[in-house]
Amino acid sequence: MRREEFVIADITKMRHFANAALIDAGLDADVAALVAEVQLEASIRGQPTHNVGDIPLYAEHIRSGYVNAYPIMQTITESDSHLKLDADCGPGQWAACIAMKRAIEIARRGGMAIVTVQNSRHYGASGYYASMAADAGMIGMCTTNAGATVAPWGSKEKMLGNNPLGFACPTGGAHPFMLDIAMSVVAAGKVGLRLAQGKEVPLGWLLDKNGRPTTDPTALGKGGSLHPIADHKGYGLASIMEILSGVLSGSKFGADHTRANSSKPGQTEDIGHFFFVINPAIFMPIEDFTGRMDKLVDDLTGADLIDQSGRVVIPGSFEYEARDRNVANGTIPIIRETYEKILKFSGDRGIAMDWD
Repeated sequence: MRREEFVIADITKMRHFANAALIDAGLDADVAALVAEVQLEASIRGQPTHNVGDIPLYAEHIRSGYVNAYPIMQTITESDSHLKLDADCGPGQWAACIAMKRAIEIARRGGMAIVTVQNSRHYGASGYYASMAADAGMIGMCTTNAGATVAPWGSKEKMLGNNPLGFACPTGGAHPFMLDIAMSVVAAGKVGLRLAQGKEVPLGWLLDKNGRPTTDPTALGKGGSLHPIADHKGYGLASIMEILSGVLSGSKFGADHTRANSSKPGQTEDIGHFFFVINPAIFMPIEDFTGRMDKLVDDLTGADLIDQSGRVVIPGSFEYEARDRNVANGTIPIIRETYEKILKFSGDRGIAMDWD
């Protein structure tokens, strides 16, 4: 995007806005602080979706009762290596932070942990939760399911979410190796942004209701679907994420998340999450592991370049470089349409903010 399409916003003010908007909607203050931080961190890392711009939507979902404002995390089953949780219809960011923290604690004791969550709402960006494990010196992986936006390969009926994959592990450097990707070519939020900007989407992002490629951003809301990454391979990966986050967690999955079924009276969305943590210390001293990770990074970045003016990018590099830059400046670039939406929302709700 061109620079003029962004507004430079103060991080402290945006944090205050996110907290105030969620608390104003009725969310428990401690839960609100977690949700706000997850969403703000995505903006600090330069992610164009699943960031602080979603706060107005989340606030409305809390106010409507779709999200439980005072959730209590419940343990369903547990052992020395696993935990199954019920999020009580609470925000997925809150649930995911608790789940990953518990997974890290279990892995610290026993070397590995799997934690699943059912009955959650929303989720945020996977990279935040995976990074929690890396910050603790461990390997973390996570995924979630969601409302249906992706059709099975060869079908025109949406059955899967974009079911993202988050992965992170420590290195000896300043930043971990971190991957955060959707199983669709783009997240639905990017399509919505193009729609707000009055722009078409690139060919390959969307399929219309008949399963044909389209550049019309309104197609997603008219029965169309997101295109999976790598065609049938992306659909296969999305299915694997659905098994882990939906089938294994005990949450709803597949056709249960289609609009026709989820809108039936008495039905709830029931999002499921999956978290897997490995403690490298059970295989070797952590210094040996991070040293081996550094060798891998050096091997990859030292590979011959196609264009000598370019570089090999390690997953997570762009996000952490943006984070370092934005934290140092105390500001974040926010897409103009997103910023204007935040301004309007804060004005409509009477949330006092000194935006100048």
